[in-house]
Amino acid sequence: AEKIVELVRDVQGTKALLVRNRSALADIVPALKGAGIRYRAIEIEPLGEKQVVQDLYALTRALLHLGDRIAWLSILRAPWLALSLDKLLEVAGGDRFKTIWEVIKDDLFLSQFTSVLAPAVANRGRKSLRESVEGVWLALGGPACVADKTELEDAERYLDTLESLEADGPLTDLPRLRDALERLFALPDVDATDDDLQIMTIHKAKGLEFGTVIVPGLDQGPGGGDPDLLLFNEMLSSGGLLLAPIKATGSDSDETYRYLSRLETEAEDTEASRLLYVAATRAEKQLHLLACLGCDKDGELKNPAAHTLLSRAWNVAQPSFSVENALAAPAAAAAAEKASTINRLPADFRAPELPQAVRWSGTAEGREEMRIEFSWAGETARHVGTVVHRWLQRMAQDELRGWDAKRVDSMVGAFRRELQRRGVRGGDAYPAAELVRSALKNTLADERGAWVLGPHAEARSEYRLRVRTPEGTRTYILDRHFRTPDGERWTIDYKTSRHEGANADAFLDQEVVRYSKQLARYQSVDATV
Repeated sequence: AEKIVELVRDVQGTKALLVRNRSALADIVPALKGAGIRYRAIEIEPLGEKQVVQDLYALTRALLHLGDRIAWLSILRAPWLALSLDKLLEVAGGDRFKTIWEVIKDDLFLSQFTSVLAPAVANRGRKSLRESVEGVWLALGGPACVADKTELEDAERYLDTLESLEADGPLTDLPRLRDALERLFALPDVDATDDDLQIMTIHKAKGLEFGTVIVPGLDQGPGGGDPDLLLFNEMLSSGGLLLAPIKATGSDSDETYRYLSRLETEAEDTEASRLLYVAATRAEKQLHLLACLGCDKDGELKNPAAHTLLSRAWNVAQPSFSVENALAAPAAAAAAEKASTINRLPADFRAPELPQAVRWSGTAEGREEMRIEFSWAGETARHVGTVVHRWLQRMAQDELRGWDAKRVDSMVGAFRRELQRRGVRGGDAYPAAELVRSALKNTLADERGAWVLGPHAEARSEYRLRVRTPEGTRTYILDRHFRTPDGERWTIDYKTSRHEGANADAFLDQEVVRYSKQLARYQSVDATV
């Protein structure tokens, strides 16, 4: 890791760090951050491992279940409060027959914290989980605890994921959330430039070139797992299929299984050679291949482990690994554990009020621009638009499979409950749910609406784009984006409006003018991708 920091600092122009497995970056990424080196990681850092997301995840668990002691202790230790370990031990060691919330809710020392949590605890289940988590996080000063703008993007991505999982109803299955986070990766540094370090897997680097390429961890294996329950191989010469199950407990290994296992090992070695070739040929000027090898008790250099990238190139790499160099290298001293500091907000911190002219665009209909107000029913209409937007996204993801007017009619109760969770009060939820139903049925019945939501090449919903502008990096989220067979790209932005009376064409023309600037911005952004 220290050698990579040294190399990156000395290199000019484009540079890339390519790894076989993401686990190879366990020590490298912290070293780069500690050295203040900017990098752009392409699908490298799992979203769930980012600190801001871990804090939000703990807050989500705490609001879902008051008895989740680990989650509650986590949010007490999180950066917005950062209780000392002594205080945390005092709280955890209290009455074990009480929840953590019951222990702390009357603690004067934590009154600022508990005053924010109390309304969220009292109103659990009455609002969407995303709104509850996001509201508490903002009130506690969570955005002020992040290290950079990229972490704010990661936080928004987590909250969007939370909202999408609630589309089918209240989220009670935490494994669903964990599985969703495991499939998502943190966004690249929004301020990183093309000349900053690019980090990606060798697979992702295919077809790309960089001035300097660094490939660490050639001595590390591909990573193993449990033996496969069933191995099979298509025998091309005979056109048959050869398969064998894993051995039963206490029995000898099956000869066929061992044979198929050897075939898989040979295929993995061939793939390792191909990966090394791909990594090496990404470099235009400089290539740095890094590996570590130890010595045995007699001081003899050990051979690289089987199936590593280094083992595939050992016949030419061996001269570079002399025993003298290995022995002369300074012994790696055990690094003293560094005291990690938790950034704590000042005791008198209060989340600042937003200026009147600026509104945070965290709703489904809000985007980079200030929200355009609905003219026909105020706050209730905004919630109607949000619910319609969410279900249009769901329909597009399903490519309209299973969606028709009858199904929409059967979901009016679900629309009403979702509106109520979003704050639509009393009898207003019933006519609002009817508006949602009408909007969705009208879209399905309309030829163009069904075409927009149907299957298309390169179709994306909630397509997030970041663009560098003179004012800084800006984020845009396109509701729907796809390419037609003739190569034309479409960008769709959902809007929910209502017109009563005659001359509907004039009303639609007026709506086109109303949103033309916003769509023109989306068009200019799309043209740069």
